[in-house]
This record gives sequence, structure tokens and C-alpha cells, in this order.
Amino acid sequence: MDKSSQELLAFIDKSSTSFHAVDVIQQELGTLNYRQLIESEKWTISANSKYYITRADGSLLMIHTPKNITKSNPFKIIGAHTDSPCLKVKSNPTSVKSGYCMLNVEVYGGVLLSSWFDKDIQIGGRIFTENKAGELKSHLITLPYKLRIPRLAIHLDREVNTAGFKINAQEHVFPIMGLDTSVSFEKLVLKEVTNSEGLTVLSTDLFLFDAQASSFGGVDNEFIYAPRLDNLSSTHAALESLKVQDCHDNDFQVAVFFQHEEIGSKSQNGGDSNFLEVSLKRITSALDWKSEDISQAMAKSYFISADMAHAVHPNYAEKHDKNHQPHINKGPVIKANANIRYATDAFSIAKFKQWCHKAGVAYQDFCSRNDVGCGSTIGPMTAAKLGVATIDIGNPMLSMHSIREMAGSKDHGELIKVFDVFYKS
Repeated sequence: MDKSSQELLAFIDKSSTSFHAVDVIQQELGTLNYRQLIESEKWTISANSKYYITRADGSLLMIHTPKNITKSNPFKIIGAHTDSPCLKVKSNPTSVKSGYCMLNVEVYGGVLLSSWFDKDIQIGGRIFTENKAGELKSHLITLPYKLRIPRLAIHLDREVNTAGFKINAQEHVFPIMGLDTSVSFEKLVLKEVTNSEGLTVLSTDLFLFDAQASSFGGVDNEFIYAPRLDNLSSTHAALESLKVQDCHDNDFQVAVFFQHEEIGSKSQNGGDSNFLEVSLKRITSALDWKSEDISQAMAKSYFISADMAHAVHPNYAEKHDKNHQPHINKGPVIKANANIRYATDAFSIAKFKQWCHKAGVAYQDFCSRNDVGCGSTIGPMTAAKLGVATIDIGNPMLSMHSIREMAGSKDHGELIKVFDVFYKS
């Protein structure tokens, strides 16, 4: 069994929300002697050094500076995202319905809602508290309680198997918290905060997540069954590749992990924010670059937008173009779209294939059917902002946007090999 896939499962289980994922990465980078750059402070940058930056607790950028600084060193960048479709706790978190204490939630992203029923789920994320002196503090928490959204018994919905499971997101997806209708959600939350005496909860960013641990499956353990494979799998692959790289002689090596991709990326720290662009400008400015130098560097740079891809489904093969049917454990998928829903073009494909050849890794192609809509990624917005050659790729998977997804245990290590070649070449 591939070691990198085992490490992926451990990473996913610790990364229940975007905030937890960034915290896990940040802790690891601290052990590897990366230096943190604080956005509100002045930066001093040196050659042959490793840094990281966080923003709003849910996004993180890693960068290795080259050994030989010139005024036009190119950037090799891999981008992914830390968030996944799920349910988010509303501002007024609890209500009472038919004698049950209910958790009030709203839909975050393109959730496959039916998959959240009859599952053990938990709550995690960040909260902000105020102490008696009026000081604000952020806390990362996970509530230990398991909740559930129960399905209606078939005896009360006889046509469900023929007419379909019809879900009203306002009426049907609130989890049952318990039978104590007087429960204080704030008290439950503060139980998970160390030294919480005198603290008041002012706000929360709390999300629901699958309480079941990730696992391997299939008769040969050829599959991964896990939540949030889209897109923690790509985040982990980029992290694992970059963290072991020596600084390149001439290139900046970058990995950036954005929050909010699943809801459009238009936020303070999403892919459509200035997080990547400003970070690169500040780093090069600290090295006395001018705008002309940055423009020259970007013209020689490359961005890999790494996000999971649709494997062909054996029960719904007609949903794929018959000439573009990626298979699990057959290598990373090059995603292309004539309308630039993916940023891929002929040049970026050619370069990526060269890196795959050098790594000894097979690759696959994906184009949507002409009568099926195509999703998008951080690729096009990054290509437009930076003016940099970009490709959209990702490992193939099934059950995308389900509470529990399925991918190949071999594919993860293969993608890391390609990323290794990309950073080293």
C-alpha cells in the first residue's frame, strides 16, 4: 500500500475544516524550520530560504526562494483549495422542532445533500471570543458530540425508490442535536476552549463534517474512501512534494492553498482574492524587484491548478464523453474546456506531459460532454490575474461532493512524483 496514501488519510482525518487543514500544515512547517511571514508586518526576504504566509486562518502559501536571485527568476506554482462542500452552522444555531433540539445549518457549496442523511456527523471550525478586557481571540475547536440527520422511514414515503428522494434544504437537513430543548450552544462551544472562564462567544465559523475515519477499500485496497478528497488530496500532494524540495538554483517554488473555492472564490482569502498576487509582489519587492522585473518573471512562470477530476462511473458511463473517460489509478487527468472553464491550453498541456514523461507517470484526458455543463476551478482566475501559463489537472474520483468520496490509492503517489519533477526541473 502506497505510503503517501496512508499519510493522506491521516491528513484528511485531522483536517475536518479549512481552518484545521491550515493549522495542520502550519504545525508541520514549523517543525521543518519554515519562517512565517506576517501580513501586517514588514518582510525581510533572503535567497535560499523557506517561508509561509497565512490569511484569515483558512488559506496558506508556501514559498522557497532560489539560491541565485536575479531580477527575473520564474515562479513554479501549484494551487489547490482547503474547503469542501458541507453544511455550515447558522448565526442563531439552535431551534426547537417537535420536541427536538435542532441545529440550524445552511448549505455551503454544491453539496450532494442526500449523502448527509443517516451519517454520524460532528461540528468543528473557529470561534471568536471576547474576554472581560474586550480583547478578541480566535479558537480552533471540534465538538465531541455526534449528530445525525435521519431519513424518513420508507413506510411514510412509499414512493421514494421510484419517485426519488426529494430534499428541501430548509426543512429536511437540520441535524438533531438532542432532546434537551434548553441546551446552550455557547456553553457547548466554550467547553472546548481552554481557560474559558470570563469569555463570551461573539461569532463562529463552524461546519459539519463526517465523523467516520478515512479508510482503504476494494479487494486489493486499491481505493480510498474518505471525506473531503476534493480537494484535500491535491493540497496534500502539493504539500508533500514541496516540503522536501531543496531550494532551486534559479526558480521560486510555490504552493498556495485557498479557502472558498467551492463557493466562488470571491473572498478575502479565496482564489479570486489578491492573496497570491500580493504575496509574490511583496516578496519580490523585498528583493528590490521593480514591476518590470515581475512582468518578465511571470512571462516565464507556470501555474498548476490541482483539483480533483471526474472518473467514469460504471453505472453512469453515458455521463462522460465516450472518448474522454478517466479511470481511477490510471494517472492524473488533464482537464480542458473550449470556453476556458479550465485554464488549460496547448502549451500548458505540452509542458505537463513532459513532466509526466520524466516522472514515468501516465496521464489521462477529460473534456465534458457537449450537453453536460462544465465546472470550474481556481485555474482561470489565477491565469487572468497573473498572466501566467496555467493547466488544470487532478486525480480521478467518484462521488465528488458527497460527504464521503472515493479515489485511487495509487494515484496519489503518482501525482506527487509529477509535482516533484515540476519543482525540480
